[in-house]
Amino acid sequence: MADNKDLKKDVETKEEKKVPIAEEKNEIKETTGSSVEIYDEDDDFDVEETKKPKKKIKKKWIVLGIVALLLIFFIVKGITASKNAVTMVETVDVAKGSIENVLSVSGTVESAETKSYFADVAAPIDKLNVKIGDKVANGDVLYTYNEKELNLAEQQAQLAIKQAKGSYSALFPETAAADRKYAEGMNAQQINDRIDAITAEINALNDKITEKTNRINKTLDDLNKTARDINQNGIDDTMEGYFDEEEDGHIKRRVDDDDDDSMQMSLAVQQSIIDVSGALKNDPEMQEWQRQINNLKEEQSHLSTAKASQVNGGQVQSTKATLDSTQLTQGNTIEKIKAAKEGVKADFNGVVTEVEVVEGATVASGTKMVTLANLDDVQVSVQVSKTDLPKISVGQKVDITINGKAYTGEVTQISGSATKNANGVAVVDTKIKVTNPDNEIILGVEANNKIHAEKADNTIVLPYEYVQTDAEGDYVFVLENGTAVRKAVKIGISTSTDAQIVEGLSENDKVITTNLDTLTDGMPVATMEVKDE
Repeated sequence: MADNKDLKKDVETKEEKKVPIAEEKNEIKETTGSSVEIYDEDDDFDVEETKKPKKKIKKKWIVLGIVALLLIFFIVKGITASKNAVTMVETVDVAKGSIENVLSVSGTVESAETKSYFADVAAPIDKLNVKIGDKVANGDVLYTYNEKELNLAEQQAQLAIKQAKGSYSALFPETAAADRKYAEGMNAQQINDRIDAITAEINALNDKITEKTNRINKTLDDLNKTARDINQNGIDDTMEGYFDEEEDGHIKRRVDDDDDDSMQMSLAVQQSIIDVSGALKNDPEMQEWQRQINNLKEEQSHLSTAKASQVNGGQVQSTKATLDSTQLTQGNTIEKIKAAKEGVKADFNGVVTEVEVVEGATVASGTKMVTLANLDDVQVSVQVSKTDLPKISVGQKVDITINGKAYTGEVTQISGSATKNANGVAVVDTKIKVTNPDNEIILGVEANNKIHAEKADNTIVLPYEYVQTDAEGDYVFVLENGTAVRKAVKIGISTSTDAQIVEGLSENDKVITTNLDTLTDGMPVATMEVKDE
């Protein structure tokens, strides 16, 4: 109470002294070199008034404290209210579908096969039928040679072969190869011994033939002697009683019952002569002996020739090698000349990419002439980044667009090593075969390719925007019993818009699709609308 009275008294005093208080601001102070201050005599000095500013300061801090407490109250109240608030979200039911990763990449059209034609003969070019950029069909004549020069070259090749044969024949007959087979593995002495043995075998066989021939001839002589016992009328003396001579000179057999045995004997003699004469020429045993003699004589002849070959073996072998080489090289030349006479033809439908000669020029064998790129075997060369490399494989189908026209293709080759492109990025060269090329394709132009890479059917697919990622991995929020539940997921095939979920979700799970940045695991949520996508 005392304080209240003092406060009231101070207020009244201040009211009574309004003018002096206002003049306090105009007070004059002087110093005399001491610490004593001299005030105007009209000024009133009140010790109590010096305490008033302190009381004002104390009141100000009280007000600030109250404001701070109120602010803290409302903040805490807001936080508590937010914890108990329910976030409104939208969901989508998990369902199965299909997903395909299509990679778009550009590349350059090129031929998968090129062939360079080289001159097979040395001759002038008669006609050159193509130039760079020309399209040719299979079988078209690219260029021809001067036929007169080809004929001359063919004659020279044939003459070289003839001369080589003559040189060899002068030293050794052409049967030398067969002769050497008979004497293979034998030295000169062994050949001589075998020749002598063959001579002895031939002599023995001849003796057998002579002895049997003599026996047959002796038998034939005896039969002929019996047969000669015939008179002028052709009847054997012992048989004349059985025949009569008629007036016209003809002989007529006299028929008698007792003459049958004599007649049979005469006929038997004649047949025996015939049989023995045939045996002399066709006896099987003698024929076999003669066959053996012929074989032995052939072997003996070969061995004799082979023996001569061994004497001059080195020179014969050298000459034979020269003959073989000449026949091989010149024979090949003759074949090439015959083919060149028909002109050099394209082996496939293609486009001329190089021409290295001019018409009328004489070319040497082996000169590069023309290069063709095959238009029936066309491919697109593309470069695949390391991120897309795991998605592609040989055999995948490709949609190709060349000069605005659609073609089909297939991945046929993926390089085993990477290179750096113009930007310094590691890329892998990949070849795409055009499976339906036509004559409208132009090599060297750019082609747009859509590679049908990974594909999966009957699998869980979500729009990629619903999948979140942090340090722990990929996840989605699923609505369960009024709360947002975080579920880790594993992504399989992914495109720019969708993702295949191979682990973490089941059909009919409700995936939250809105307010994903504000959701936390376990947060209360409620659905505003369920959308089927």
